[in-house]
Amino acid sequence: MKNAIILFLGSILFVALAAACGSNGPSLGGATLGQAGGALPTPTPLPTPIVPEKPTYVVQSGEVINALEFTGRVSPVVEKELAFGRGGTVKTVFIQAGDDVQAGDVIAELDISDLEKAVEQAAQALETAEFELDKASLDHTEQLIRAEINLQKEGLNEQRTALTQASSGITQKQFDLQSAQESVGASAQAYQEALSDPNREQNEVDQLARGLEQAEQQLLLAEQSYNDAVRAQGAVGVDAQIKALDGELARLDYEKLLRGINPSFENAVKTAQANLKEAEEKLTDAKLIAPFDGRVLSISIKRGSNAEPFKQVAVIAQLDDLELTANLGTTELEKLSVDQEVLVKIRNRPEETLSGFVRTLPYPFGGGSGGDEGQDGEKVVRIAIDSDKHPDVALKLGELADLEVRLEVKRDALWVSPNAIRRFQGRRFVVVQEDGGQRRVDVLVGIESEQRVEILEGVEAGDVIIGE
Repeated sequence: MKNAIILFLGSILFVALAAACGSNGPSLGGATLGQAGGALPTPTPLPTPIVPEKPTYVVQSGEVINALEFTGRVSPVVEKELAFGRGGTVKTVFIQAGDDVQAGDVIAELDISDLEKAVEQAAQALETAEFELDKASLDHTEQLIRAEINLQKEGLNEQRTALTQASSGITQKQFDLQSAQESVGASAQAYQEALSDPNREQNEVDQLARGLEQAEQQLLLAEQSYNDAVRAQGAVGVDAQIKALDGELARLDYEKLLRGINPSFENAVKTAQANLKEAEEKLTDAKLIAPFDGRVLSISIKRGSNAEPFKQVAVIAQLDDLELTANLGTTELEKLSVDQEVLVKIRNRPEETLSGFVRTLPYPFGGGSGGDEGQDGEKVVRIAIDSDKHPDVALKLGELADLEVRLEVKRDALWVSPNAIRRFQGRRFVVVQEDGGQRRVDVLVGIESEQRVEILEGVEAGDVIIGE
């Protein structure tokens, strides 16, 4: 329409210029243009304005789908980013991207000469501490055995002292002394009676005198023997007290040894073990170690490069189990849920539609599962192919796929193209074509997709809508 107006105005301007030239322009063959004898130019006909036709859309009945569509990539189910646990200069790279590795294989390592020396020294310190502990344990065992033997010996000594005291005969000596005293008394009395009896013969008196003398000698011997026994009894008592004290000391030594060896030896071993563990962890942090059997997908370091702690330098994955991953933003993630059905079309084979499901969603959308971070705040959604429906499907690492999640589906719904709906100040309306005219109608919409918009109120099936 705009082009037609410009063309029309151009034609008017041309005619005006031609008229001006006819009245005041130069003469041709002695005659002025527009005068008698002069040839008039043929006027250019004005073009007919072209009125463009507006598109029309027919309200139809059918299926309306509200779907979330996005792109995914075939990725490993088990995949791990690797990083050094400490910073440093890369000394050696043993594995390249694409190489297969086994769990425990060293992929790369930093300059670890100082760390290896520290581990060696810590191991030697632990060996020394363990040796000292073993030696102290053996010494303690020997001391404990000796203390137990000494304790038993002291017990035997106590028994011997008791037996010695019992067999010392002091009671017998006392009895013998008493008997000797009684014998002297009886002999002395008989001798005195004989002396005072004039009728006794001298030889009888002499015999009694000799008996008294013998009794007195026996008394002297008994007294000496008793005194010796008393003195011996005193020495035995002192010895018994000394041995009792020795026994108490032996008992204390034994009880002390029963408490175990000096804890400083065990503490020294524990400290050495902790130091060795710390040194080994530092050494491990300086190595990039494969956590499982798999393939190194990428590695971004080389000999001499600088590695930052905990910064990804390699990716390893298990390629025997693949799935699809997609980076989505919060708006898309809020529409998804775990186990939701997903339609999958691999771009290299678009003729086949596979059925899958949402396996994991990142926190907080999936209850904490699948927390992979993507770029620009996006997070990774993991989608598995339904193996029951597609047991023989073979995915290839890195393949792209078009994914569709049907959020809502309505069948036998009225729908029209989104291009048929107009908007003005929050209103939604359509222009319905009728015989001899047009009619504006406000509409209430339901499900909206890129191809179809559900119409809940305002038009009927078969109505023709005029687009803009």
